[in-house]
Amino acid sequence: MRLLKFSLPIAALMLIPVSAFAQDSTSLLDDTDTSMDCLVEPSDVVELGSSVPGLVDQLFFERNNFVKKGDVVAQLDSRVELATLELATARAEIDTSLNLRRENAAFGMRTQKRNQQLFNESTISAQDMDKVKTETYIAQLQARQEEDNRRIAQLEAERARQALERRTIRSPISGVIVEQYKSVGEYIEAEPLYRIANLDPLHVELILPVEQLDTIQLGMKAEITLDISSQEGNKHIAVVKSVDRVADAASGTFGVLLSMPNAGLRIPSGVRCSLNLVEE
Repeated sequence: MRLLKFSLPIAALMLIPVSAFAQDSTSLLDDTDTSMDCLVEPSDVVELGSSVPGLVDQLFFERNNFVKKGDVVAQLDSRVELATLELATARAEIDTSLNLRRENAAFGMRTQKRNQQLFNESTISAQDMDKVKTETYIAQLQARQEEDNRRIAQLEAERARQALERRTIRSPISGVIVEQYKSVGEYIEAEPLYRIANLDPLHVELILPVEQLDTIQLGMKAEITLDISSQEGNKHIAVVKSVDRVADAASGTFGVLLSMPNAGLRIPSGVRCSLNLVEE
């Protein structure tokens, strides 16, 4: 493994504005150290809220708890929605009226068949035969109408089920609860409920001079040394995930994003580090 020496080192940050580098561009040109300062950050941070306003009824996780994607983290008060769902489900399951209409239509078909034989024998008039056919057709339409009504009732039950589901808040990512903003009994509307950070993988971002744009390629590896003297084995490998193709004209810099695996969440986030790009 061979270190790639860079003539223009730079501090690597995710939280410090790029404009800060423009103010210190002279010191960067004078520094010949190949090691670059960096900051380890979560790969994703979510401010988790609710799609509907409501009263917080239950909270299932606290700060520093780990959650998996899809876990139910909170439940809003849902008594009205639950009662609506039960009512809609009961309506969708009732089939008495539908069975009645189907039996009436079947009886009409049998009656029409018998009267057709009588009509063929000239026992009943054409008007009576037409009346029987019309009544049979109406009975069939009524049976079809009840089928449509039941289908609508099923859709209403599904809508009620979705309305209830929206009051169940699930985590969109796997990660750690960084902050809990609300407690049980508080009202939530547009504000977040939790802040969740994805710590596997972690991200490291570099800001480099545009002169080094052609030297950074996707897939390149970097040795990351954590600024934690008490941690054993604080050297890790990160891989270049993306390189900005549009430089910042004001500072003459561009960004590089590296991804660092963190199985078991052993590497802490939010700590400073030093970075050396390496070539195998």
